Amino acid sequence: MKTRLTKSEFAVMEVLWDEGEALTSAEIIQKSKEREWKDSSIHLIINSLLRKKVVTVAGFKKTTKNYARTFVPVETREQFLVGQIIDDKTTTEDKKGIYSYIIGKESDPELINYIEKLLEERKKELRIKSK
Repeated sequence: MKTRLTKSEFAVMEVLWDEGEALTSAEIIQKSKEREWKDSSIHLIINSLLRKKVVTVAGFKKTTKNYARTFVPVETREQFLVGQIIDDKTTTEDKKGIYSYIIGKESDPELINYIEKLLEERKKELRIKSK
């Protein structure tokens, strides 16, 4: 599913992905390296991310006087980025082109070996399923 994010929304997502734990809006502001967010701005961005279903409320955290909602991404960074390229409408031919392009750009032999290993494991899984 392709979900378009604004630059600000993507910056908030990067904070959530990098931290790897549920954060309040105040913690997102504090941990953001790229920008200095205002409270009102971060709330608008988070509400937009909630509407787009890319973040969810994980729970609540006690702050000085109140409780604040905590947020987590629905998908990992990798899942989200792949979803921007490949979805249910992507044809087999399109996928072949995408994979060929990505592999053709790779120059690290260690990473190529890793990809080969993943492909072999996937082939084994598919053989077991087909039996």
